[in-house]
Amino acid sequence: MPFKSLCRVLQLVLCADLLAVYFVSHSIRKVIITALGISVLLQVAYFGSVLFFVWRAKSTRRAVERAGQERSYSDHS
Repeated sequence: MPFKSLCRVLQLVLCADLLAVYFVSHSIRKVIITALGISVLLQVAYFGSVLFFVWRAKSTRRAVERAGQERSYSDHS
């Protein structure tokens, strides 16, 4: 998913949740606290997903390198 699309989806989710909190509680203070909490959670989730994709790419690259080394050893035998 492109980064701009991801940002728009996250903004829509945040706005929808904040509207729901306001209509349920009628408290701006709760809306602000909820906005801060959700923003932090979304940033942590995004950072975690980036770390996961980097880890997965690194393990895939290692597996490909090992397979290439095994082939080169078997070719020389």
